[in-house]
Amino acid sequence: MSNRPKHRNIKADLFALLALTAALGVFFAPVLFGGMVLPRGGGDLASFLWPAYRFSARELHAGRLPLWNPHLHGGRPFIADNQSAFFYPPNLLLFLLAPDIPYAALEALVIFHFWLAGVGMYVCLRVVLAAGAQGNRRAALFGALSFMLSDVFVTHQGNLNLIAVAAYLPWVFLCTWQAVSAQHAAPLRGRVRWALGAGALFGVATLAGHAQMSLFLALTIGAVGLHGLVTARQAARVKAVLLAALVGLVGVGLAAAALLPALELTPHSLRASISYAEATRFSLPPQALVGLAMPWVYGRGPDHFTGDWDRVEVGYAGALALLAALYGAWRARKQPLARFLVMFGALALLMALGEYTPLYRLAHELPLLNSLRAPARFVLLFDFALAGLAALGVQALLVTTEHTENTENTERRLKSLRVLRVLCGEILILLLAAELIANGAGIEVDADSPYAGYDHPALLAWLHAQEGVFRIEGAAGAWQPDAAAFYGVGLYDIYGLHNPLALSSYETFYWSAGQRGTPVWDFLGARYVVRPQGDPPAGAPFADDFALVFEDGGGLAVYENRRAQPLARVVPRAVSTAQPMEAWDAIHAPNWDPGTVVYVEDGPASAGGVGGHVEPVAYEPGRLVYAVEVSGPAYLVLSEVYYPGWRAMIDGEPAPIYRANTAFRALYIDAPGAHTVELVFAPPSFYLGAAVSLGALTGLLAGFVLTKNRVGDTNEPAD
Repeated sequence: MSNRPKHRNIKADLFALLALTAALGVFFAPVLFGGMVLPRGGGDLASFLWPAYRFSARELHAGRLPLWNPHLHGGRPFIADNQSAFFYPPNLLLFLLAPDIPYAALEALVIFHFWLAGVGMYVCLRVVLAAGAQGNRRAALFGALSFMLSDVFVTHQGNLNLIAVAAYLPWVFLCTWQAVSAQHAAPLRGRVRWALGAGALFGVATLAGHAQMSLFLALTIGAVGLHGLVTARQAARVKAVLLAALVGLVGVGLAAAALLPALELTPHSLRASISYAEATRFSLPPQALVGLAMPWVYGRGPDHFTGDWDRVEVGYAGALALLAALYGAWRARKQPLARFLVMFGALALLMALGEYTPLYRLAHELPLLNSLRAPARFVLLFDFALAGLAALGVQALLVTTEHTENTENTERRLKSLRVLRVLCGEILILLLAAELIANGAGIEVDADSPYAGYDHPALLAWLHAQEGVFRIEGAAGAWQPDAAAFYGVGLYDIYGLHNPLALSSYETFYWSAGQRGTPVWDFLGARYVVRPQGDPPAGAPFADDFALVFEDGGGLAVYENRRAQPLARVVPRAVSTAQPMEAWDAIHAPNWDPGTVVYVEDGPASAGGVGGHVEPVAYEPGRLVYAVEVSGPAYLVLSEVYYPGWRAMIDGEPAPIYRANTAFRALYIDAPGAHTVELVFAPPSFYLGAAVSLGALTGLLAGFVLTKNRVGDTNEPAD
């Protein structure tokens, strides 16, 4: 007899999840069935993530870890850039299954994470709403719809990393809440298992590669821990804090293989210094709050936006959900969950306002927060709280109906009120789904192919036919900036798509060139420049240094830079400097010759000699080998960016790498004759992080085994 209600509950839950999936199918119908693609204009999905994921897959199938990407920005760390999301399990599976990743696979990941967010919110609400309350399932479905199709998800369909991390918010909240705030009277063994589960989910989410969203998860964990500290009995407060700390410790430990390299990269990147003005760009203006109920007032989607500020998410999660949340906040005001969600949502909304409130200025002084921008994204946390309160409101409405029916004495009236409760809940769900789909579906999709910027077979074949190792500069609108990473072997660009985690030393050097043809620009080794047909890459006085060598017939042309420096050269004369920037004026002089003099930081000075010859033997991601012949002491100078983690050997013996010309690498060769020089990228931060992650995974599994319940008690939510 006890199995039948459980069986009915499982079937009803599966039906609710099927309804959630169906709503998502309708929302993405233009993509799934209408031949459209997402997002509008391609966004990061087409221009940044697609090339990055294809590079990851190629490296994995070549038997290498993609620690270094030589294809963009003159070479840069790859796994250390958290946006690469190499270790995120769904991504790893994709890399293993599809070495040439189709764009549809990325779209599928976007839709999957929408679904994961909705399912997570449904499960979360089914568990944390009042146990045994009637209407729990319909209330949970209502809240799940509101969160799944809320503004951050809809606006950022092209930012897979962002929505992938955000999708774990309800899962992490559920497990942390059960560990810290909801079960003070529960056995410690069970609470520890909830904390371990929360930590595991936090770690996996962090691997999905969006620092700001991961910080939001961490703030949520901290907020739940603080709530547990405040609401717990005196004797349980220490346990609440320790359990919240356990969540964070497990999550950070599992993600250490990505986090430690990222922490090493950040001080060297453009993220190292962000002004308050830059950090508060993309704040949510107060007048935009009307979008919480009427998202179309300032235009919905990129094509119809009319506000005089940068377009940001406005926190819309359904006007009906907003009304239900207000009702839920009032009706459930004595419940700890409701009080937490009200405070949490209010603080999140204040943070989303960014520069328009003093709160964000105070927060900007804190570590981590001071390196992030786009405060408006805090509305993710607000929408989460709103969806939870909306579920409480719907549940209160349905429970009120149930209370009324329990006072009746006739079976006929009892059945009628049950039918009324069911209809009321389902009508509310249908109305919310219709509202969210009407205001969100189709606004971020496009009819244009995302492949257009990469579809240049004739030009690609011509470039691959050229001899030697060289770089290009893609400087045409029809050419995707990160095309070199998309195509892979044999194509290396001196720049690419702007990346906030690009190395600041290289960015400073690149943009200081002024124009193509200067010695600074020539040093980068761009032999060819891809330009629109009829639009040469340089004017006076450098116009004659560029020769038209190829036209693809589709609007693109290739110009050869006759003064391009080789990527590796022997330079006989060296000037030693105490600081990299001491060489700044010298290398920017019009008469600087990168082939005859190099400025090295703390390296031996050299008066100059005959020079020598360099022949590249291997040019691979993370490994460079050169055959070098010198007639006397000289430097092997590489237009490869200087970065910690590179190790060098000359004839099998370790050799120091000097910072050269403010941002690059040089090795001093003091003995004449033939030498073999090898450089390998083996950052200790990655190997230490990998060891920590392995240890954390082992500890996590051991923790689950040691805390296994001896008695199988479960509290099953009712409907």
